[in-house]
Amino acid sequence: MTTQTVTGKLCTRGPKGYLEVPLEVTATDATQVEIKTDATYTVAAQSVGIYAERQTLTGGWVSAKTGIIYAAIVNNGIVRAVVPISSRTSGASGSSDMEIPNQIVLNPGDQLLALTYA
Repeated sequence: MTTQTVTGKLCTRGPKGYLEVPLEVTATDATQVEIKTDATYTVAAQSVGIYAERQTLTGGWVSAKTGIIYAAIVNNGIVRAVVPISSRTSGASGSSDMEIPNQIVLNPGDQLLALTYA
């Protein structure tokens, strides 16, 4: 199994104003992983539901170096929203913001889960 860095960004609006949530995690391929906030910018890696509590999810993206199968916001086993995905295989650095069709309000317990492949 190989590992790769999964990055991304979620765009939200709400009580904290417009908030961009930076994302980063090292994922082992073929294993579901929770993508947390990038500790470089948020001091500590946190679940998206904690960092952006009560914010409305409006857009964003998740990207992996070789491939990503899915990225979704899940709470207690229920998929609440699907996040757009992209691959950096061709040497691109990521993606631009894409709209999330199901604009939910993030709550504690919401996790951004993803599955990658080599």
